[in-house]
Amino acid sequence: MNTLDQRLHASHQIGDHRALVGLYTQAADQADTLNAACFFLTNAYIYALETNHPQRHALHARLVAEGREA
Repeated sequence: MNTLDQRLHASHQIGDHRALVGLYTQAADQADTLNAACFFLTNAYIYALETNHPQRHALHARLVAEGREA
């Protein structure tokens, strides 16, 4: 089984931005600190915006709730 980190790297290598939304969201959910979680959420949000992903609004709301986005 591939680790989350391996799946992130593989998705970056092949340019699968839609998969990166879910993988970065998963990384945020598993992060040890709020700063790390928000870093991963920001990446998920960027890829969600680029791909018009259905989770873009939910990701934005999470960043707003943490004071990281207006």
